[in-house]
Amino acid sequence: MSIHQWEANGELARREKAVYGTVVSHELANHNQHGYRFVLNGQTYTGLSHSPHDAPQLGEQVLIYYDPNDPAKNSLIDFAELQSRSLAGVPVLFFGIGTVFVAIFFLRRKHLPPKLPNM
Repeated sequence: MSIHQWEANGELARREKAVYGTVVSHELANHNQHGYRFVLNGQTYTGLSHSPHDAPQLGEQVLIYYDPNDPAKNSLIDFAELQSRSLAGVPVLFFGIGTVFVAIFFLRRKHLPPKLPNM
């Protein structure tokens, strides 16, 4: 799933556009996300995203990155950065899987029947 998200964000990063919008909400209980609104070609779009740096204030103008093919896909963080963040958990995953294999190997070795001497 992380690899799929990494690839999707990479595709969006190559074609993303940016526009200024306005912060309209701050949802602390929802992972400290900020709601925002922007207008593109007379159409109003909204989004909910983490802030890349300092927390913006309500009413503040912020840069919003969006997919020109589907402006409903948008974020306060550019898609290239989202792409790099999407693989952040993969090393932990590989470490966990490796640890399980090593544990199984040593547990099986401990419980192998003794070797019989050659006659």
